[in-house]
Amino acid sequence: MTIRILVDPPKEVRPKDAMRADVAWKLFLPETMGDIPGRWSERCDQMKRWIWEELSARFGHMRPEPEGVMYVITPELTDGGLEFILRICSYWSDEVYVVRNPAPELESLDWGANLWVPPVISVSGFKDESKLLSKMAGDHHQAFHALLSPAFGVSKTNIRTYWIPPGKTFARFHSHTAREELYLILDGAGSARISGHSVSIKPGDLISKPTGPDIPTQILADRGEMVKVLDIEIWPDTQRRSKDVVHYPDHGEIDLFGEGWGATIPDRTLKGVGDSMRNYDSGYSLQADGTWKPANIPGLKRRKA
Repeated sequence: MTIRILVDPPKEVRPKDAMRADVAWKLFLPETMGDIPGRWSERCDQMKRWIWEELSARFGHMRPEPEGVMYVITPELTDGGLEFILRICSYWSDEVYVVRNPAPELESLDWGANLWVPPVISVSGFKDESKLLSKMAGDHHQAFHALLSPAFGVSKTNIRTYWIPPGKTFARFHSHTAREELYLILDGAGSARISGHSVSIKPGDLISKPTGPDIPTQILADRGEMVKVLDIEIWPDTQRRSKDVVHYPDHGEIDLFGEGWGATIPDRTLKGVGDSMRNYDSGYSLQADGTWKPANIPGLKRRKA
């Protein structure tokens, strides 16, 4: 099938079965109609998923149905907004066309060149080739940071790159319970803190941090050079909203992220589960200092002091 994008068409030139990306923009990103904000947000992800799911209901490279045309209606688009739409549509169709201010006779229009966009981004040259990504790149934490995922399809990955100045780091020494991470060193020499070890790193090194062992890691530019990193997070779900326990050993903090969560607790309060399991059927209340007090709990026998 072919996708034809109608940019800000008059009401009389809006096919009834068209995908209404203009309405979705009003719902998800009303403050940046036709554009993508300078900072990627959950609203941007929701907009992207909505378009992706609408296309998936009508397209697919293994569908045996005959070829046809799908119209997509958008508001007036900036260069970044147009790239955003084109990149998503290009996953689902090999032919993507755009026309602004279309005439009522859609079938007789000259649609111009096929604007299909390959799912390829230069990690080093994205600022010159992508209006979408260049506007979102900038200083973040202590490094220059660029999120690359907005240029790709809906997936379980969150991909970014950052340049760490000499003597700095990008992220705390930390571990995840839900997110697997891979760090590819693109340029520069430095060190990687991995659990209780310090490892020298150089261009081409790939550092793996799977979920399970809860290994804390940190990349340091401690060799007098800027270190450039490609950071790939892999989530268990495409919405990337799973509950994730993040441990910062240097800070003594445990952060609880995810839907319904948003809290920090000191890691020094952690204790083994042995006492809890041995007294599973007893009534008591655990205190902030790790001690417990007997408590009257329905269905349980009060624990003896």
